[in-house]
Amino acid sequence: MKFEFAQERESMTFTPRQLTALRILNEAGVRGLLFGGAKGGGKSFLLCRYTWLYCLSVIEYFDIPVLRNPIPIFFLGRLQGVDFDDTTLETWKECIPEDDYRIKEKNKEIIIKNRVKIQYGGLDNKKVVKKFNSAQYGAFGLDQAEEIEEDKLTELRLTLRRSIGGVPLPFKEFYTANPADCWLKDQFVLGHNKRFVYLPSLPSDNPFLPPDYIPNMEYTLRNRPELLKAYRDGSWDILAGADLVIQDWWIDRAYTNKFHKPIKKVIACDPAAMGDDETVIYCMENTDIVREKIYGKQDEAHTTLELMSIADWFKPSLIAIDSIGLGHGIASTLSNKGYNVLSVNSAEKQESGVPKQFLNRRAQIWWSAGNQFGDNEVELHHKDKELQRQLTLSRYKYKGDKFMIQPKDIIKTKYGRSPDRADAYVIGLYALQYATEEAEPSKAEDFFTSEDLGLDFMSA
Repeated sequence: MKFEFAQERESMTFTPRQLTALRILNEAGVRGLLFGGAKGGGKSFLLCRYTWLYCLSVIEYFDIPVLRNPIPIFFLGRLQGVDFDDTTLETWKECIPEDDYRIKEKNKEIIIKNRVKIQYGGLDNKKVVKKFNSAQYGAFGLDQAEEIEEDKLTELRLTLRRSIGGVPLPFKEFYTANPADCWLKDQFVLGHNKRFVYLPSLPSDNPFLPPDYIPNMEYTLRNRPELLKAYRDGSWDILAGADLVIQDWWIDRAYTNKFHKPIKKVIACDPAAMGDDETVIYCMENTDIVREKIYGKQDEAHTTLELMSIADWFKPSLIAIDSIGLGHGIASTLSNKGYNVLSVNSAEKQESGVPKQFLNRRAQIWWSAGNQFGDNEVELHHKDKELQRQLTLSRYKYKGDKFMIQPKDIIKTKYGRSPDRADAYVIGLYALQYATEEAEPSKAEDFFTSEDLGLDFMSA
């Protein structure tokens, strides 16, 4: 069976690439389409529009009347329901005429003209997935499908069996994705099955993007040539390790650097919150670590006193503290006692001043650190193999249109310990922009001995 899309399409604006995608999806021999493979190509926009047009076409072809219980014919989703609600569903609201639908959030349904309905949600939601056992759809669409393991699709694919009046609907699978080394590459990009088509859509194919979109992307990804090839040019040939925030050779290069810049002094601290985590305190002059103190978990009062003692002799212009959990009280106490404190909440989002391209403050801080290393702006003579190892553990990806860093608990699970030294150091790099310049660097005689301080302090 083949039918034309509803006439509403004629009054809508599409890019030429999006119109090509619609034509491909309307071909009887095509079962699946992967659309995208770059950023800014209008992927989610077309997914929402296609879902809507599919529903309108079914209504028109079968002359479906207003029903008390509209017919479910489409599933629209993403790996995580929260991401679907924050991104795909918001795109739907922006590009679909509001008079044509109503959303039943409790049931995870979008009702189209009170005749058919779309069931939506995340594949991480057991209630959503459970519906697949008895559901019958004509098509489904998955946004950012590179996030999804192929084995999660088995039950969803088995739902493509909806018939109306004994006539089966055209069964379609529509995926959007950014390039990744995953099953989509094998099935669509490298595959030769004519039923599964890959159609790249690049930012250069989208005339509705602002003129500075590509230049901004090129600047942001200036140290990430593989990722730039992927997101600007649609390349799926991402090399292993290209998703590392900080490359190992960048750190080796930093060991040999010798800059002559005005001195800024900061203390960076990542307090241990649990178990075998480390409390890390770094005294930094510009990007170099000149003294460190590292110990196991202690209570808030202990680390507060340590920081006060160290600050009184090192005399930094700023103390930067990871204020999640234990650090919140430490930061508050130091601030109340007159110390200049930068409280860094890694979970902060855009409403707290985080730039819109980052998922949270942690992502911003790590990305900034990666760029400082990549731009060869780091001088680091403090050679600590454990710190170097931790700095090269973190990986990044895009979650929708936002850059995110691999969560700390995932790193801890894979590596066997928390990357506390790396977190403290990148917080210190971030804090330097808020520090004031000193007249000259500290001298060896300026430092008290470990015995004077009562601290087990290690020389860099």
